[in-house]
Amino acid sequence: MTMGEEVAEKAKRRGGRREGWKVRWTKAMKQAFLDHLAATCNVKEASAAVDVDPGSAYGLRRRDASFARDWAEAVAQGYTMLETLLIGHALAGGGGTIETGCEALGPLDRDLALKLLAFHRQGSPRSTQRRGPKTVATREETNAAILTRLRALTAAQAREDAAAKETADGEASR
Repeated sequence: MTMGEEVAEKAKRRGGRREGWKVRWTKAMKQAFLDHLAATCNVKEASAAVDVDPGSAYGLRRRDASFARDWAEAVAQGYTMLETLLIGHALAGGGGTIETGCEALGPLDRDLALKLLAFHRQGSPRSTQRRGPKTVATREETNAAILTRLRALTAAQAREDAAAKETADGEASR
């Protein structure tokens, strides 16, 4: 029995998915979710695989930077799998649908798969918004950044003053 199956079995014993309830994500649940997400790129199905509401998965991604990075990696692996399927499909002679060999996915429409891959490569406008939890600089980090900028401005001003003085000295000696 795989980890994902074990997690699903435990969830069934406790009465199934608890939508709207706070979920305590275990390491095994996270891994099973991410494995399913990598295989399907489908959050709803990956959530069902560990018997949680998709909202709980999205919430965890917002709160946990490590999980957010793992999520992004799982989706990237899913797109790599899609690209590999498309190449294999083309080498095998093509056709309208692509057999995935995965029961959860079923056959894929070739044109839709190509569009999705192209969209992924271009980068969705929302993809830049998904960076995990926001962080706030500490007072020390902020002070250090300000001091670095002030030093750079002071040095630039000193260079300008020196250049202006050289120019003035050169004109005065003529």
